[in-house]
Amino acid sequence: MELLEKFKALVDKHFIEEHNISFYERQMKIKPKYLSKLSKKLNLAPPCQILLQKQIDHSQHLLLDTEKTVKEIAYEMNFQDPYYFSRVFKNKTGVSPTKYREINK
Repeated sequence: MELLEKFKALVDKHFIEEHNISFYERQMKIKPKYLSKLSKKLNLAPPCQILLQKQIDHSQHLLLDTEKTVKEIAYEMNFQDPYYFSRVFKNKTGVSPTKYREINK
C-alpha cells in the first residue's frame, strides 16, 4: 500500500506533464507493470485510471473556474491534440468538455 501512496503523490506532482505510467515506475525504481500487478492484486483501480482521473478532475476545475478555451486547457494539460483530449474527457465523463462547462456553469 505504501508503494501506491507514493505513486499517488507522484501523480499529484507530475500529472500535467507526465501521462505515461512508465515515468512513475522509473521514479519509484520499480519494474514495469509492477504497479498494475499490485493494484490488481489489491483489487484497486489500475494506475492508468488513477492518473487519468486526476487529469480529468483538474480539467473539470479548469473548465469551471477559468475562461480558457477547451483547446487552451488541452494544451495546458499537455495533450498534443485537443480533439484527443475532448475524446478522452467525453469517454470518462459522458459529456464533451464544452457541454460539461455549459451544464455546470
